[in-house]
Amino acid sequence: MMVCVTAVSMVFLFLAMPLSAQTGVRFGFKGGYSMSLQYGITPVDNKYTVSTHSRHAAAGGFMMQYPITESFAVQQEFLYVMKGSRHDIGIPAQSVKTLTIYDINYFEIPLVFRYTFLHPGDFKVYGTCGWALSILLNGRVELDGTVEDDGALISFKYADKIRGLDLFDYGFVYGLGVEAPFVGKDWFFEYRFTIGWNTLQMPTFPDEPTAPLRNQNYVFALGMYL
Repeated sequence: MMVCVTAVSMVFLFLAMPLSAQTGVRFGFKGGYSMSLQYGITPVDNKYTVSTHSRHAAAGGFMMQYPITESFAVQQEFLYVMKGSRHDIGIPAQSVKTLTIYDINYFEIPLVFRYTFLHPGDFKVYGTCGWALSILLNGRVELDGTVEDDGALISFKYADKIRGLDLFDYGFVYGLGVEAPFVGKDWFFEYRFTIGWNTLQMPTFPDEPTAPLRNQNYVFALGMYL
């Protein structure tokens, strides 16, 4: 269902591009800082100790905005978003400690509704909400750890492509932003949060069961409407 809705919206937007001058459609781009995490439910029989950290990376792309009223608009976006997480994982019973790094990159297609709820002077303060379809581009996992064997610490490293992940990830999107004119263009700065719906089976230690995790992503972006 999500794929169909996004596909229809993309076709509609591309067909409408030649009419942008008459309809007031706005085109723009944005880019900025991406902070991503992955979360999951700890199983009852969990044998791991886990401390989770963020991946600090980037996100950006372009968008098309369709004003409906002076305050309300629909916006389609096409973004490159870097997601993933870092986990300090241990198996106390086996004296294993490791840093696990997940780097996952997506082509993300959000469709959001934008509502301007404050308009003091030339400034606009707005909120956004909607959904996003994320298409997996590539992924990589790295493990760097130690294991104790007869009192001696043995180091090990492992790195490989992440295989077997879902091609599509769906998510709910919301955020806040401020827009203002500068040097003849409308600039904006916004905060965006995307929480994934899909449970991804992330690789752990070789020959160990996968970890069921979901994506969540925070983006702080600066952009401009053309």
